[in-house]
Amino acid sequence: MKRRSFLTLAAALPLSEGVLIAQNPQTVLSNEFFAMDTALVKDLSRDVLRESDIEMLASLGYSGLALVAPNAAAGQRLTEQILPWLDARKLRLYAVYSVVQVARDQYTLDTELRRTLPLLKGRGTIVWLPIVTKAFKPSDEAADALAVAAVREVADLAAQQGLAVSLYPHVGILAERVSDVVRIADKTGRSNVGVTFNLCHWLRTDGPDSMEQMLKLALPRLSLVAINGADRDGKDWARLIQPLDSGTFDMATFLRELHRLGYRGPIGLQGYAVAVNEKIEPSENLARSMAAWKKLTRGSK
Repeated sequence: MKRRSFLTLAAALPLSEGVLIAQNPQTVLSNEFFAMDTALVKDLSRDVLRESDIEMLASLGYSGLALVAPNAAAGQRLTEQILPWLDARKLRLYAVYSVVQVARDQYTLDTELRRTLPLLKGRGTIVWLPIVTKAFKPSDEAADALAVAAVREVADLAAQQGLAVSLYPHVGILAERVSDVVRIADKTGRSNVGVTFNLCHWLRTDGPDSMEQMLKLALPRLSLVAINGADRDGKDWARLIQPLDSGTFDMATFLRELHRLGYRGPIGLQGYAVAVNEKIEPSENLARSMAAWKKLTRGSK
């Protein structure tokens, strides 16, 4: 068969499940794929990461880890403890969670942030920044001035270590939507402030029909993406956070759209499925999700 005839036929065929095709039928995703620590333990407030957990990540083929510690002090200890484990296996620490609190007339940062940042110098680790509040409702632009000031301070501290910040949208907090983190990031005037697209929180706030719109909105500052299996119409976390091989949400289409728009950055597994479904063990979730990732990105059967 002549090459032109083959390409014409290939273009006419429907996309098989799991095969990612952009402009070129040969194109597949090459984004680095890491795991959030939510995939390694069932109870972040109680369970402690072990070196064997990091070994499991490496053996399954994950490129690294992101830390979502339950409090600032734990974040400092975890960072110090885990870095040698990651280094020994040539894995990367992609992000460390650090919460900003916005009150009516002031803001506060994690108390351990200044101590943690120097540990990350030269690693390319991103400071994952959720902006929370008890004084304002979610998405309230009246809090923008304080939120922007807080983000600027964190961004400047991070810049001293050659690091960047990524605003993390999360249901129920001040910056809960993609549009919130983009708006606040744009107002900071800081080039090292990016945003994260978190699939489960986007599904619960804006919903699946806004996919192209929200990805385009985030793209200029998009620095991290977090995914997981989910039901397209899910309303609770048990349906919105599943292993990557589960759920009715069309992950292949989502990843194709990311690729089409030009995103080539890291993608992480939101692993909180093990906390909302007691029958799923971390090892099972990680193995199943990696198998699904390989199928989605390489078209393996």
